[in-house]
Amino acid sequence: MHRIAHLSDLHFGSEDPAIVAALTETLNRDPPDLVAISGDLTLGARSGEFRAARAFMDGLAAPVLAVPGNHDITPYALMERFLDPYARWRRFIAPETEPVFQDGRVAVVGLNTARRGGPYLDWSRGRVGRSRLARCEARLAAMPASLTRIVVAHHPFLPPQGAPGARVVGGAAAALAAFARQGVRLVLSGHLHVGDVAVAAVPASTGGGMSVALAATATSRRLRGEPNAFNEIRIGPDGGVQVLARAWDGARWPPLPAMVVPTAAA
Repeated sequence: MHRIAHLSDLHFGSEDPAIVAALTETLNRDPPDLVAISGDLTLGARSGEFRAARAFMDGLAAPVLAVPGNHDITPYALMERFLDPYARWRRFIAPETEPVFQDGRVAVVGLNTARRGGPYLDWSRGRVGRSRLARCEARLAAMPASLTRIVVAHHPFLPPQGAPGARVVGGAAAALAAFARQGVRLVLSGHLHVGDVAVAAVPASTGGGMSVALAATATSRRLRGEPNAFNEIRIGPDGGVQVLARAWDGARWPPLPAMVVPTAAA
């Protein structure tokens, strides 16, 4: 059984240190094959927040793949935001904003959905641009067909079932269609600070069986009606995928059985 820990919206700068320590201990006690972080590592993209996020990542025994979220672009230094929005990300986290991970069982491709701005007041809105989607699809196409394909992005591609009116990432429909063409089995994201798993409606001709999972905030005090949580992804020998949410109860991370949603096997 292959395992991936899906974390999101860490928001260092508003983190609970006790939860950070407990999460680190839990992940290191039985390390997964990968820790995938779907954005918003920081609260305000300050250097100290990035340093704290980097220290957390360095303290994990498993390899880490992380993509930026809207909070990882500075809202204060506007010249930096528009001229070099990922300068601090590259300095503290990784040279890439769209990393790739591959082992003998899975192929994981990061997709950056954050934007430096737009013709609207809410700059937290994300979008899948054509060039980014084309690059993502090309990377997926180059992966061995035998691997279970997973995409990690910050903004949601489907609204959670409890909030059907929630805004999804711009270009979501085109992105899901591209993922389906490339045989993606699972899409991981966050942004809304709620957990959810749904099966995307994709054409049967593309293979079907693509699930879209949201994770709540793992370590931040910025809760939205749900406890701190992360998703445990389990990938079986046949390529079948399960998503199991683990929520913080003040002492440990027990599973939430209602969040287990199996996808079709690859």
